[in-house]
Amino acid sequence: MRPILFLVLFCSLLIFQPAFAQLSDRTGLKQVFVIETGGYRFPVEVVSNFNVDRTEFSAEEKKLILFISSDTENNLVELQIPINLINGEFTFFVNDQEIIPTIQSSEDISFIFLEFEGDGSSKIEIIGTTYLPEFAQIASLILAGSIASIIILNRFTNYSFKKV
Repeated sequence: MRPILFLVLFCSLLIFQPAFAQLSDRTGLKQVFVIETGGYRFPVEVVSNFNVDRTEFSAEEKKLILFISSDTENNLVELQIPINLINGEFTFFVNDQEIIPTIQSSEDISFIFLEFEGDGSSKIEIIGTTYLPEFAQIASLILAGSIASIIILNRFTNYSFKKV
């Protein structure tokens, strides 16, 4: 009976140990940050093996900044950034050093994967070349002008210019 009990106890230690230890420095923590700008709300999804403490966004510079803290030396992050927030040719900096990530885009998001080294506090800067909500005010003016033009043209086409 004792050998069986010992075997069960030993096997349970092997099975349950990973639950209390870090499985890998490649496991991911998912965080979603909502960036509010230009009257819009954009969810930025971050899956990483480090914690993102806070974010900052500058519409004028077309820049998203992630302030992170990491316990591992080899850092991995996958970002999903809506193309309506920032898009175009991206430039990436980690602690003011440029890095080259892997980028894939769809019609809605840019999917970015980057790796970098260094533990402790770091700053990741993501700079795009386009910020689409900056055109929202112009688009509303064009829409209002179009509606006014349609109303005016509609009034003139309802009248006939026949001689009586």
